[in-house]
Amino acid sequence: MRKIVDTVTAVLTCSLMTVMVITACWQVFTRFVLSAPSTVSEEFLRYSLIWLTMVGSAYAYGKKKHLAVVFVARKIPEKYQIFVRLLVEAVVMVFIVVILLFGGIKAYQNAVGQISSAIGMPIEYLYLSLIVSGVLFLFYLVLHVKEYFAKAKPTSQ
Repeated sequence: MRKIVDTVTAVLTCSLMTVMVITACWQVFTRFVLSAPSTVSEEFLRYSLIWLTMVGSAYAYGKKKHLAVVFVARKIPEKYQIFVRLLVEAVVMVFIVVILLFGGIKAYQNAVGQISSAIGMPIEYLYLSLIVSGVLFLFYLVLHVKEYFAKAKPTSQ
């Protein structure tokens, strides 16, 4: 299951990044060559960057390539490392549930009926990125916790 989610997320983020680069080039061309900047591309890039950031951050978290401060964690004895890791995952879980899922659902509900000015896209699609990334973060969090318990050696004496 992880390989499928990783592949879909990687393809989605890479494809979105490619489309964004092409759109940004079009925006520069229309602004400086045609002297008539495209308002659709500007709004599209703004919303795409939000989606790319939200989905990409979940993907980076899943690959354990996110920014982490490990200086203090490395000073803790090896046998207590699992507790530190689980504590970090618990803090991440609270953030995911409160901000991304609960806050994302509230923002999505508040945005129902609003339409973006240039593209004409329903604004709730923008806030859907919070919910999608929250679900991805939770998926990866569960996998991380399972890995920690699988690596933990039973102490029998």
